[in-house]
Amino acid sequence: MLRFKRIGRLKNGRTPEGIKWAKEIAEYLKANYSQASFQVYIELFGDVNAIYWYADVKDLAAWDSFLAQLMPDQGYWAMVNKGMELFIEGSFKDTLMILV
Repeated sequence: MLRFKRIGRLKNGRTPEGIKWAKEIAEYLKANYSQASFQVYIELFGDVNAIYWYADVKDLAAWDSFLAQLMPDQGYWAMVNKGMELFIEGSFKDTLMILV
C-alpha cells in the first residue's frame, strides 16, 4: 500500500474558506477516481493554517493510473486554480510513502 501526503499552508485569515475548498477538492477526487481514497486533515494544535490531503492506493500501478487520468482533467485544474489564492506560495510539499 502507498500513501500520498500533500501539505499546504493557508494565508492568515483564509482558514475557513481554505478548509471548505480542500474538502471540495477531495470530494471531487473521490467522485471521479476510484484508484485512491482521499481524506483532508487539519491540525488541532500547532499550525492551524496547515491543510493535509492523504490518498491511499494499492500500488504504483494504481498511482500511475490515477495520475494519467488526473493530469488532463480540466475540471480538477479549474478547481485548483480557483483555490490557489488561499495558500502561501511555495508552501506545498508532497510525499509518497510505502507501508512497511
